[in-house]
Amino acid sequence: MAPSEETPPEAAARLRKELGDKDLIVCILGSTKFQGAESEELVKAMAAELSLAVGSRVKFVTGGMPGVQEVFAKHCGEGDRVWNLLPVGEESSFGVGTQLNAGANLEARRAIFGLLGDLYITVEGGPGVSEEVKAAHARGAAVVPLVRTGGASSGMFDFPVAALEKPKWASETQWSLLFDKEDVVDSATAVACLVKEFANAQKTPNIWELLDELIGLDRGSLTKLLGVVLTILVVVSLILIYREVSRERYDLALLHGGFLVLLFGLVGSVAFVLTETSRLEEENKRPIESPAFVKKTN
Repeated sequence: MAPSEETPPEAAARLRKELGDKDLIVCILGSTKFQGAESEELVKAMAAELSLAVGSRVKFVTGGMPGVQEVFAKHCGEGDRVWNLLPVGEESSFGVGTQLNAGANLEARRAIFGLLGDLYITVEGGPGVSEEVKAAHARGAAVVPLVRTGGASSGMFDFPVAALEKPKWASETQWSLLFDKEDVVDSATAVACLVKEFANAQKTPNIWELLDELIGLDRGSLTKLLGVVLTILVVVSLILIYREVSRERYDLALLHGGFLVLLFGLVGSVAFVLTETSRLEEENKRPIESPAFVKKTN
């Protein structure tokens, strides 16, 4: 089937496969002409922050429009994680990013765009942005509206009210900075933090979460239980070794001794896994701070 003949759901499904089914798709929405005095600076800072804050699993998609989308594409690192979606037969004039084509016209492309992303970031915007966000939010996509920039992002043009409310995965501090007009860098950093928080929330549950769901024990309780079981096994092994030695059955004593060595190896392995798991989880929870933000707060 030719791309121009696809239905919006068919086109969105095709594009998801091209971009990577397991990757996180972040769509950028906003005005085609900046209205606010600081909006362009904010988009530049946000694009730079996002290019540094998230890994290669996150991909950014624009609609190939001037204004917010063009400025974002041109300031998101080298542009290697930016894709520009345009109607069939049209080409991007950005000079950065990878081009995607779907939809026979702009209206069809907008419908596809609203079905494509996992998360949508909005800056300013008019009725068109509001319509795309409504479609995305209705199917459960996340929305990060830069309320401080006004327009649709602040609730105008019938923008969905629920999309302005803090989602469960977002921290109160970062969400409040979407409204705060005091500092552009703070708001840009907050967007990067929120995208990372959302990406972390979509990860496959770790072994501890799965065990907690299956047997109802948290990590602390499970660790204590394992400690008790291993201690009992060590004590039993020592008793058996002592008994066999006292009976001069050294072959059996060696057999029990070998089991004890394996048991100590198991204890060491469990301790290593617990330590590494805790370290990695702490790294994931660590807030993102850009060099500019760190310099400012110092």
